[in-house]
Amino acid sequence: MSYKKSHIKTKAAAVAGAAVVVLSGAVPQPLISSAHAASAKISVTGSFKTGITLAAGKNAQFGSNAVTDVNGKATISTAGVLAVSKAVKIGGAVQAGSFAFTAVSTVPNVDITVAKLGALTLVATGGGGGPVGTMKLAKITLGGIGAAVTNLLSGGGTTAQKAGYDINALVGPIKVGAQVTWGAVQPIGAFTQQITLTMAY
Repeated sequence: MSYKKSHIKTKAAAVAGAAVVVLSGAVPQPLISSAHAASAKISVTGSFKTGITLAAGKNAQFGSNAVTDVNGKATISTAGVLAVSKAVKIGGAVQAGSFAFTAVSTVPNVDITVAKLGALTLVATGGGGGPVGTMKLAKITLGGIGAAVTNLLSGGGTTAQKAGYDINALVGPIKVGAQVTWGAVQPIGAFTQQITLTMAY
């Protein structure tokens, strides 16, 4: 075979091989070894709420009082001022309660529910004896986030509601006042009553 013929054959074979690679679209890839791979996990979390956040603040405190007659009441205002009817103040700190409050908007108005109103459980006091008689948590007063305070009355039940309360503040605190009452027997004893406040648009 002549040099010229041999050279043409070799050149044609090389061009044909290149054409096959180009026409097939195949690009050689190195092998990936999974022996050197790593993986990890994270969580994506969140929550969507009613637009109102509440948290406990200060406890409301009546201090120590002595009942002087039947059918009376004691009231703490949202400013922490104690007023007694048919009783006298004899000691202890008086304090309005509070809840921490945050809202995303002042519109629309909010619905408020307070639970655990009604009859109080009296227990013996350190130096005053008892328990004698009965008392009732008759009213919770809320202020500080609306144009006016609002009163939630037990009305004989343990839950009170206020629909459509007009708030004008996005951040609290909500100030909490309370009223306790007694009837035909002069009460002696101490009480602690935990109320639950719920607010929603």
